[in-house]
Amino acid sequence: MNDSPRVMCRCRRSWPSRARTVTAIIATAGLALPVAASASSQSSNLRKALAYSHCMRSHGAPAFPDPTSSGAIPKISQQELNNPQFQAAERACQKLLPPGSDDQFPPGEVQQLRIGMLRFSRCMRSHGVSNWPDPTTDPEGRPEFPLENVPDTNRQYWHSPQITQAEGECQQLLPSALGGIPIGM
Repeated sequence: MNDSPRVMCRCRRSWPSRARTVTAIIATAGLALPVAASASSQSSNLRKALAYSHCMRSHGAPAFPDPTSSGAIPKISQQELNNPQFQAAERACQKLLPPGSDDQFPPGEVQQLRIGMLRFSRCMRSHGVSNWPDPTTDPEGRPEFPLENVPDTNRQYWHSPQITQAEGECQQLLPSALGGIPIGM
């Protein structure tokens, strides 16, 4: 009898190098697609924000800043916001503002958002929240659900399990540009 240890080899057949290369390329491309789509969206928003800034300067707001590298429009002082010339430039350039920039939407887009929000309101009511309000716009033109105007309710009521469950059922009806349920409270 031989006392030497027995070594078992479970050797795997290695893939041909070409198959490994093709697999690696496919895997890398699959990972890169979402990143490319996100980058394309950011690039588009940056271009829109740059066009908006240029428009603002050409329409009488010479100190209007360029957007950040992510496409965000920097905050503007209250004094500038109250300037009639600035307000005129803002009206002239509103159509160029990227959707949802600083929670501001072009008027045409607000109408589209409100249609989806109205569907959401109807769904909430059909799921047992009979006092869920229809959407309105706040003084700055942003669409919202004015929950503070609903009589005999408070913040705790709006976070109850019944409301949360109904929101979960109806959430898909809200336009994705809103990024959630815009609540005025």
